[in-house]
Order: sequence, then structure tokens, then C-alpha cells
Amino acid sequence: MKLIPPTVIFCLLFCACAGGNIKIKIKPDLSGDLVLYQKRITKKSGGLFFGSGLVPTGELEISIKERAYQFSNYTHILPPGFRFIEFTEDQIHEIQLVVDTSKSSPLLKALEINKDEINSILSEAKLRDDLLRFNTLVEFIQFEIQFPFPIKKVKFADPRTPGEWTARLDSNEKMIVNIPLHSIWANEHQLTTIQIYPDSN
Repeated sequence: MKLIPPTVIFCLLFCACAGGNIKIKIKPDLSGDLVLYQKRITKKSGGLFFGSGLVPTGELEISIKERAYQFSNYTHILPPGFRFIEFTEDQIHEIQLVVDTSKSSPLLKALEINKDEINSILSEAKLRDDLLRFNTLVEFIQFEIQFPFPIKKVKFADPRTPGEWTARLDSNEKMIVNIPLHSIWANEHQLTTIQIYPDSN
């Protein structure tokens, strides 16, 4: 009697959200767009039948979810866990990006970031070069902010570990900030302020 192989074999299912990227584009009238990018990885043992002599051992699915928002003035928005402050002191114009980097930061919940899930992804990534490349920023929250005017300099208000914490200009109008998740979970810094200096020339 010929056995008909099962079409799908389900044993274990693992689903995790791999970090989060926050992209903000500010227009000349200070309105703009905020987009969240979330990488989600779903892994299950077993899988689809693919012919005789082959035993399905697992399937891995990688997807990206995008959540988009609009705002009328970037200094008036209050998303969970961060905000912008703009002021002039001693004739020096300064913008600050203030981020709640405590272990109870509402930003973690908003981005659906879970410590156990991140650790599981990292364990899987060590076994798979392709997955590791895809999740280069799995251990970070990244801000990418495009301003409508040139920026002269960006820096952390207080010292941060070089190489792990990053605040840099990608171009004269675009800023990149990387915040390591392990530092948030260790509660190393309750609050992080990035100072942004527009070029007045």
C-alpha cells in the first residue's frame, strides 16, 4: 500500500520581531512623514512536501512591516519614547532628539521588541549567514532623520560607548542614530539626548 506523504508538517512555530527602524522626513514647512519598519521572522519545523526521499526539516519566512504616519510639525509630535525640542541659546540654534532609553521605555512596546525574541533571532543568525546579513541592525533601534536644511554637527549630550552608540551625519541633511538594545535592557541610561546643530551659514 502506497503511503501518501502529508502536505504540511507542523511541529514548532517561532515568530519574532527583529528590532525597529524609525525613519523621519521633515519638509521645509516642518511637516513630514514618520515611518516605522519592523522585520519579522517566522520559523517553523517541518514544512511542505518536496518529493520522495526528502524530509522537510524547517521553513523560515522573513517579512518587513511598514507603519506610516504624517505630522504637521515635528516639534509637536509625541510618539511613545521620544520627542524633538528646538530652541536658541546664546544665539546658537539647537535641536534635541530626546529618547527614553530606560528598560521600561514605551518605545520598546511600540516597536514590539522583546528581549527573548531578539536573543532567539541572534542564536538563529549565528547559524545562517543570510539571516545575519539581513538583520545587521537586529540589536539596535535606529533613527534615520532627514532634515530640510543642512546640519553642521550631531553629538550625544552625554558620553556613550563608541562603536555601539552612534550619532552621525549620513549626508549634510540626514542623521543616523543607533541605540543598542542591550544597553536599554541593562538600564544603563534612563534618557539619551542627541544634540543637533543646524548650519546657519
